[in-house]
Amino acid sequence: MQKSKDWREERMSQIRKLINEAEPEIVEEQKYKMPSKPEGIPVWYNNGMICTGETYKKHLRLTFSKAKELKKHDPKGLFNKHSAIVIEEDDKLDETAFKNLIKSAVKINKEKL
Repeated sequence: MQKSKDWREERMSQIRKLINEAEPEIVEEQKYKMPSKPEGIPVWYNNGMICTGETYKKHLRLTFSKAKELKKHDPKGLFNKHSAIVIEEDDKLDETAFKNLIKSAVKINKEKL
């Protein structure tokens, strides 16, 4: 069975929706443009960087700028050992836990002001 080529786009759309639901004032920008990724990667901000959304052939990687501090707000274990959330095609993301991490990241950024 051949897998869909656009599952990553669909999942990234889901991620965008969840981020917006968690904190509507988060701003998304396209950054880090390079020859292999001329469109860049999405980076979300609210009083500082929240996370980046990187697309790879077999997975998505959400890397949080304050992952070390956020780990204590991750009771569902969404972060891998590299302080990122890796999502493969058939993975189910705990949406509530993810939105709680986004809210915690915004709170940490606001506390650092």
